Amino acid sequence: MPVFLEDFARLIDSKKDYLRERILKGRFNPLEKDFKRFMLTYWIPLGDLSSFSVNLNDLKVIAVDSSVYTNLLPSGGVFYIIRSMAMLRNTVTAKKIDVDVIFSRDKVSKIQDLIIAKMEMLEFEVVLNALKDGFSGDAILIDGSLYGRASYPPLEPRVEEERDILLRYFKVYKDLLDFCRKSNILLAGVSKESRSTFYRDYLLYLIFSEELDELSISSEDKRLLWDIFFQMLYSEKVALEKFYRLRKKYGGELDAVETVLWELASSRPDYQLIMRCVSSVGYAYPLLLGPTVKMAKRLKEYREDPEGYVKKYFPRLSMEKGGDFIQSASEVLRGILEFPSFISFYILLDLRDSPIRIDIPCYDKTLLEVSWPEPIEADIKDLLKIMVTGYCGLNVHNIWLKNVDEKVKLRRKVVDEIYLPFLEKMFGEKIIHGRGYRRVKYP
Repeated sequence: MPVFLEDFARLIDSKKDYLRERILKGRFNPLEKDFKRFMLTYWIPLGDLSSFSVNLNDLKVIAVDSSVYTNLLPSGGVFYIIRSMAMLRNTVTAKKIDVDVIFSRDKVSKIQDLIIAKMEMLEFEVVLNALKDGFSGDAILIDGSLYGRASYPPLEPRVEEERDILLRYFKVYKDLLDFCRKSNILLAGVSKESRSTFYRDYLLYLIFSEELDELSISSEDKRLLWDIFFQMLYSEKVALEKFYRLRKKYGGELDAVETVLWELASSRPDYQLIMRCVSSVGYAYPLLLGPTVKMAKRLKEYREDPEGYVKKYFPRLSMEKGGDFIQSASEVLRGILEFPSFISFYILLDLRDSPIRIDIPCYDKTLLEVSWPEPIEADIKDLLKIMVTGYCGLNVHNIWLKNVDEKVKLRRKVVDEIYLPFLEKMFGEKIIHGRGYRRVKYP
């Protein structure tokens, strides 16, 4: 019997009800009734899913995914191998691999963020290669959020080489969006159990507006409360300090407002909210998304002083490469101002499952022309057909993405038995791994 089994059983017995609620249903939501009421308005049931399903062979869909292997070396660098692939049915249409070592004074999580950016950039590149080779089918599906990839302003990372990586990332992304627009190709980001909260934030905006309408306070203080609501998204401490100063003036009259603000500060993701609030398969009414608060602030800085912005956020490269770099970086940043906004929504195809998030570019408005998320009438019939047809149950939310994931996945065994021995043969030396690396799996 395992050493801790009896202790585990006693502990679970003492916390059974508490853990059952948190594991199966998530954290308690004091606004669940309000969320259900508004979600009912914004939820479109699909009814008979078979009416949306077609033969797989009738759809020409490219799916794109990538995988990565990393290892912290005794030399202080982070060694990585990235593979990215685009597949049409069971045929590889484009692929790319990158191998390198990153040296940085930054913490490991920041280095991992940079490696993820390189993975995503390789995905953009393989899609572009597939498009340039003549693909003109129904859609291109990328594993992950298209909106999320456009939401963070490019900065100079604290690495020894490739300090322009995030500028290159946005340039390739812009090239891809431009190509899809000109070619009229549907580009969609598909993600499962995304940690995004944009739909929850939008519903909270509606709840907050309703609460404010019922308050008998001055119009000036209502405007202040709206300022506090939006400030909660990027400066929680400052927003709450302002709120509690105002609360002293009105006391318990602001209790409901306080509940909304604390919910806005919570980590409850959209998918959990949808799972608790809907009772039918269907999809959430699409919302049009603009830049994050931080992204909007940075781009405003750029528009006011392009050269100063580049020097401020890319200091080493500006000093080392001078005017030519400043000009080229400014052109990339100017391209970000032309990024399209994004339409985003969730679709639930089985009540036992979690919803799937879908992002598509909206070329009618730039990212900066949208502030708060807003409902948008969008023709998503083709997307619904693709998502319903490609859905294969609880274990496979999209058959095309599942196929490319299995093909591109970089398994540890492949690295240990093929890639690393090949490197050692080429170098004529043994590669010493960091102490966190284990070559042997113990039973």
